[in-house]
Amino acid sequence: MVPTRNLALRRLLDFSPLILLVVLGVVFAIVDPRVVSGPSIINIVAQATPIAVLALGALIVLLTGGIDLSAGVGVAFCAVLIASLVDGGSGLPLALAAGACAMLAVGLVNGVLIAIFRIPPFVTTLAAMVVLQGATLAVASKGVLMLSDPTLRFIGIERSLGIPNVVFLTVLIVGGAAVLMRLTRFGLRTYALGSDPAAAELSGIPIQRHTILVYVASGLFVFLTAVVMIARVPVVTPNIGGTSLLLDAIAATVIGGTSVFGGRGTVAGTVVGALTVSLLTTALRVFGTDPSSIELYKGAIIIAALLADTGMTLAKARLTEASR
Repeated sequence: MVPTRNLALRRLLDFSPLILLVVLGVVFAIVDPRVVSGPSIINIVAQATPIAVLALGALIVLLTGGIDLSAGVGVAFCAVLIASLVDGGSGLPLALAAGACAMLAVGLVNGVLIAIFRIPPFVTTLAAMVVLQGATLAVASKGVLMLSDPTLRFIGIERSLGIPNVVFLTVLIVGGAAVLMRLTRFGLRTYALGSDPAAAELSGIPIQRHTILVYVASGLFVFLTAVVMIARVPVVTPNIGGTSLLLDAIAATVIGGTSVFGGRGTVAGTVVGALTVSLLTTALRVFGTDPSSIELYKGAIIIAALLADTGMTLAKARLTEASR
């Protein structure tokens, strides 16, 4: 009877991100119904799209026990690069190809420095963040760029069935990420590398090569996030994305149940975490919170999520031990 109860509690802990989202929605609905009104819900989902896409890249890196601090600034650099090329007369396909190649190259350099030269991920990606900040300012010579491309407008602004098309694009990206992480060798190796690196190496997984691929994948999701951002916000400046978006993405992954120690996390949980972050941001704005204080609350949320992550890890370990 006790093992069955322990198993039920473990499953309940697995659904804790979704439970948190529902509880917050109910609480906010009681405090101020405007937070969860029909238009507000659609806005919350739309605002969550870039957070969710960038968080998927963060999920892949965190699963291995690493981190990519350059991702937020990478979004800004990629967005500015694409916008500058389009503004300069290059077609959108060429601009998107250049943006994708640039971010894949950044991911490749990060991966090589971390996997082959053994430089800690924190130091490597912090240095990459500084380089990308300078590159962003260099590329954004005009400061502010206005994009009026019909394709981007269709993706980011126009709606189908009353829902922004960017939501449908994000659903496709999330579906692809779910397949990647659950049904491919890449996903299985990523989980194995984060769970037990020594065992993963003994099982024949090429640790260095796979670590490089992980950061290349992170670069791909940075590019996809940049596309979502410039589609939703046609006014592109060097401040687009940045550390604020990175903070939201990391918060989404941790709130969604991803362990900062590696080996645990899901695509579904990450998406729920992104919706939770978007819901919290919207609620704070509706409540009239000072914009300068919103980041403070987000930081507190990350700390609380890290504490909850540690508590859940210990709880699951004790339940597993009690079930034996």
